[in-house]
Amino acid sequence: MATDFELALFERQFEEARALPEAGRWNLERDASVPLGVTAVMHPRLAPSELFKARLRWTDLFKPPSLKFVDLTTGADNRSATWPQCFGFRPGSLDACLPWTAEGHSLHPEWTAAGMYPRVEAPVQFALLSLQFALDNSYQGRAS
Repeated sequence: MATDFELALFERQFEEARALPEAGRWNLERDASVPLGVTAVMHPRLAPSELFKARLRWTDLFKPPSLKFVDLTTGADNRSATWPQCFGFRPGSLDACLPWTAEGHSLHPEWTAAGMYPRVEAPVQFALLSLQFALDNSYQGRAS
C-alpha cells in the first residue's frame, strides 16, 4: 500500500511529467485502478502512426514499476501484438527484461542485490523517458 508521502510525491511527479517537452508526443493519464499508476500512449519518433499504450504501475515508488503494453481499445494486457519490438522487450512473454522494470528484477534477482535500479529523483519521469528512449532508439516494428 502506498504511503501518503508516496501518493503526494507521485501526484507531483505526474504533473511534472505532463510538463516535459517530450510529453507533447504522449497521451498521459492516471491509471485509476491503482494508486501509483499511469498509462501513456506513445509512438516511436520514426513511426508516428504506430501507437502503443504503456501501463506503468508502482507498488513502491522507490522500486521499479511494472510495465505492460495494453490494447488501445479494450485495455487487455494479454496480447503480444500490443507490444513494440524494442531492446529488452519480450512480447512473447508479455514483459520487459530491463533493470528499470519490476519484471526485469523478477527475472534477475541478482539485479536487485546489485542495486541495479538507479536511485532517481523522479521515478515517474525516469520511467516515461526510458520508455520513449526505447521506442525512439531501438524500435523494430510491432510484435505479431
